[in-house]
Amino acid sequence: MIYFTNAESFVFCVITVSMFVLGSQDDLLNKKCRYCQFLVATFEAGLRKTARNHFAGGDTAWEERNLGKYATSETRFIETMEDICKKTVLINEHRYAGLENLESKCAHLVEENEEILEEYYYRHQSSNMTVWLCESRLEVCCPNGHYGKDCSKCPGLELSGSPCYGHGSCHGDGSRLGNGTCVCDRGYSGNMCRKCAPDFYDKSKSNDSVECEKCFEACAGGCTSAGPKGCIKCRSGWTQTTDEGCIDIDECEIKTNCNRANEKCVNEAGSFRCECADDYKRQGDDCVLDVEAMPFRFDYLKEFAAKPYRMFIPPDTMLKSISMLSLTAIIAFVVWQRSILLIFLTTIAVALIIFIDMNVNPETIPDEAKKYLGL
Repeated sequence: MIYFTNAESFVFCVITVSMFVLGSQDDLLNKKCRYCQFLVATFEAGLRKTARNHFAGGDTAWEERNLGKYATSETRFIETMEDICKKTVLINEHRYAGLENLESKCAHLVEENEEILEEYYYRHQSSNMTVWLCESRLEVCCPNGHYGKDCSKCPGLELSGSPCYGHGSCHGDGSRLGNGTCVCDRGYSGNMCRKCAPDFYDKSKSNDSVECEKCFEACAGGCTSAGPKGCIKCRSGWTQTTDEGCIDIDECEIKTNCNRANEKCVNEAGSFRCECADDYKRQGDDCVLDVEAMPFRFDYLKEFAAKPYRMFIPPDTMLKSISMLSLTAIIAFVVWQRSILLIFLTTIAVALIIFIDMNVNPETIPDEAKKYLGL
């Protein structure tokens, strides 16, 4: 546990409060710029609306030629001010999303600077209102590519014409806050985002521009050009060759990989994975038979079970055959035993044979029986 003396605690509190206050002031300055830009957008929308209501509309020079005295009349100023600070007059109001109490803050800004607005309207309509009002008079904004209290240029602006060489964002860009530090896009680095980040290479580079692209996936420690040949070194799972550069190692050729029962090896770029063989599933470290998948593998059993049983011999023929065999056996036994009882049984058997032969055929079998017998 860390303990602070009274003096250290006081200094810590002062620094914390100062950071909070400065951060709040920066946030307030940035919002004031956005409020001013919103004011300008609604004021200019009002000017366009009043011009359309009287003529076909156009730029400032057109207004001077066609609107005449109305262009700078008090009547037009009053009509324009009716819609100032109203989001409904803008078609791109989403640009100001996230600003709390936007319309009321804008109205307060108008109230504080109404004389300055009148000065712009009557004397400076030919000037860019955002530059004239927000940047020069109210000093709450900076031109794009500039930051801070003095509207200093963002890094890279002079050399490339874009902040951070067009590959990052300048902290405080367009506002009276920030320190101008470039936050580079992915693949770029340096205080002006003019260098390529690790694992990226210079596709093209000049004094005023740079374009970086990502190295091939197998490269380790950067690369000098595109593709596997541009790699300085190869990552694990790849091997470097003279002709082709970094190529994938097929780990599945190594017999010790995925050598558990019912396992198979699947090679991937730079690595491999072990999967269970078909009809098996993972259970812990083992591959066990997937019973749920088995019916889908043995569909023919379902088809066989669904078919009705078919007898190899028609039932009438089978009955006649059984009767003839039985009669033959009984006659032989009667001859051997010479028994009256056997003679009686033989007579009954002969009568049954005659009955079956005369009455049993496929047409006499009931339909329900035919279904189960496969007829």
